[in-house]
Amino acid sequence: MFYITVMQPPMYRQMTLEEFLFEVDTKPQAMINPNLTNTRTYEVERISEKFLERFDVAKLVTKLSQFNASTEELRAKPRHDLYRTFHIPKKSGGLRKIDAPEPELMDALRRLKTIFEEDFKALYHTSAFAYVKHRSTVDAVKRHQANESKWFGKYDLSDFFGSTTIDFAIKMLGMVFPFSEVIKSTVGERELRKAIELAFLDGGLPQGTPISPLITNIMMIPVDYKLANGFRDFNHQRFVYTRYADDFLVSSKYTFSFREVEKFIVDTLKSFGAPFTIKSEKTRYGSSAGSNWNLGVMLNKDNEITVGHKKKRQFQAMLASYIMDKKNGKDWDKSDVQTMEGYRNYYRMIEGDTIDKMVAHIGEKFGVDVVQLIKDDLRA
Repeated sequence: MFYITVMQPPMYRQMTLEEFLFEVDTKPQAMINPNLTNTRTYEVERISEKFLERFDVAKLVTKLSQFNASTEELRAKPRHDLYRTFHIPKKSGGLRKIDAPEPELMDALRRLKTIFEEDFKALYHTSAFAYVKHRSTVDAVKRHQANESKWFGKYDLSDFFGSTTIDFAIKMLGMVFPFSEVIKSTVGERELRKAIELAFLDGGLPQGTPISPLITNIMMIPVDYKLANGFRDFNHQRFVYTRYADDFLVSSKYTFSFREVEKFIVDTLKSFGAPFTIKSEKTRYGSSAGSNWNLGVMLNKDNEITVGHKKKRQFQAMLASYIMDKKNGKDWDKSDVQTMEGYRNYYRMIEGDTIDKMVAHIGEKFGVDVVQLIKDDLRA
């Protein structure tokens, strides 16, 4: 089976693949609008000749060959010399290892990412939300909010990036169009494998590169398709499925056996020969009547997405402290002001009216224009 992902304007949601791609009455500008973020994936037994005509496979192979030729000097160097390694704290505790490419490798991986995005026109399954332009953690939770879900199962993959092997990535890309067409020829597979190999470190995908997320999102399209479609009517119940990198969120309006859901995910991963699986010890199950945190936000019992009272109180205290220090002639470091502005922008994305009212209230209390003060400090 092959998987084709296309931009899917809502007006065409009920159309067949052939109708969507080739119907003369469709509006071209609607199909190529870069602001459309919804996609639809089709599972097909063969690729339509008309669709094949839209891609010059030989040109794609040439692009990869040229990229490989331009990066020969990089490949000659010890791979570890091309990275600097550091650790950052995990929210769950402990440290996360980050392997950041040195500038020369970073430039090469960005060029390969551009080839995949612009020449291969790589898209992602509609259930994937991490590292996708115009999609965020909030958008993922909104998918569950729209279903008015009350019960949630949260599942984490074990060592998602580090366990991804080049053989598994190539195998999965072989199912995803147009990578599937490139891989059909010996030369095409060789050049694609060689190009992607540059993105691997110690047999896995390092965290900290611009292309690791793209590779995982493309290779997971068949898995996302199987899970999303399987959960639409699982055990005679409708579920909503989203994936944010290695975090799976499955929800329903009604209570369900979260272990049966977990087994379906594990079995699906096994069916594709995935080198990773679910960390059962981190599986969580609960309802919106409790402390229902998902991807850093809460979907509460009233089906509202919120950052939570505690975070809002902390942000309000931060604003007040900032203004009082300002009035006392003590300026904050620019990095601290940027952090505060980052919170403001992020929280506004989730609870716009509430945050705007909070900022306005603080401004009235101290007789200042808070937003203007922040802008002035950031421009200084």
